[in-house]
Amino acid sequence: MRLYPPAWAFARQAIAEDEIDGYRIAKGAYVLMFPAMTHRHPDFWERPDVFDPERFSPECSAGRHRFAYFPFGGGPRVCIGNQFALTEALLILATILSRYQLRLLPETNVVPEPLITLRPRGKLLMTVHQHQEL
Repeated sequence: MRLYPPAWAFARQAIAEDEIDGYRIAKGAYVLMFPAMTHRHPDFWERPDVFDPERFSPECSAGRHRFAYFPFGGGPRVCIGNQFALTEALLILATILSRYQLRLLPETNVVPEPLITLRPRGKLLMTVHQHQEL
């Protein structure tokens, strides 16, 4: 969700003139936002290209800007399905990964494809291994 956010880009229209980092934004102008760029920005993330779930622990995330991570947008126009999507993903992952280990085939090249949502181009070829009973 941080490295490959589903909402890979979105636009907002400025309701008033503003300035962002020295750039003038005219009233009515469209501002494009790309969460993956912010999600990989070294000002917000140590080792920004590394998958590290621990970075979301309370100790690691304390003091981080609230919009350093916004995979479903934010503010009054945040995606209304974000809590459903997160719950669904957690349930599916917990169900599958508690029983199986998925391994990407070495020759599989994962290429992001930005359509309506960000997804992998083509197929994710994997092997499925059942966990050994303890």
